[in-house]
Amino acid sequence: MDIKVPFWKNKVAIITGACYGIGAQITKDLLKIGMVVIGFEPTEQRVTEMLEKLEEWGPVEGQLIPCKCDISNNADLKNAFEGIVAAYGGVDLLINNAAIGKEGLICTGDIEDMITVTNVNIYGLLACTRFAIESMSRKNVPGQIININSICGHYMPPFAEPKINMYIASKRMMTVLNALLRRELKQLNIKMKVTSISPGLVRTGIFKTAGIKFIDDNFFNNHPHLTTEDVSNVILMILSTSQKLQVNEVIFHALHEIY
Repeated sequence: MDIKVPFWKNKVAIITGACYGIGAQITKDLLKIGMVVIGFEPTEQRVTEMLEKLEEWGPVEGQLIPCKCDISNNADLKNAFEGIVAAYGGVDLLINNAAIGKEGLICTGDIEDMITVTNVNIYGLLACTRFAIESMSRKNVPGQIININSICGHYMPPFAEPKINMYIASKRMMTVLNALLRRELKQLNIKMKVTSISPGLVRTGIFKTAGIKFIDDNFFNNHPHLTTEDVSNVILMILSTSQKLQVNEVIFHALHEIY
């Protein structure tokens, strides 16, 4: 999809979870429109894999800066944002994409899994947002934050036995956070936009890594679903809007997907 976004050319974006799935597709598309994209990933291996993906993508207008940063680690985040300020003056766009899921119920699930999900999906989200707002305010730019939410942040998934309940709970929290941030930014007269996008079922590897075995290739082949390109195109449409226009929430899913 050819969406014009001239405002964002040469501006600085941070994408969390930039190496795989939705994050990788967004990274690729923002590089194509000429942005400086700083991709956060928690391990050196994933940083290396990001560079390998760049070679696969071929020529792009923008610049990719892979950054080893564990968003659940405050010291990592502090160092990363300080480096971004030193190199680029700060950040213009934050896309909170990183999230993990773990199979298990809240009543009976593994406590360590709950801690892991909370540290990434909730603390990491809040801390990245806090650092980014501070950076954008100091840079004095009309910054934007886009949170990759989920349709399960609004509706319970139609599965007979949902087993990623901590993930669902963390996405509901993201929905509330988005509303609170808009109120705070208005109250503090900070000219910054915050948008939450909530896709339905997307064909990514998150279900496999979460241990949800029934959502496999056969499941996707027999059920309506979105692609990572669909999600990235929605982000590009949001970025193409006027700086005077606030898109609060976008909820979307595949044709005939039932909720």
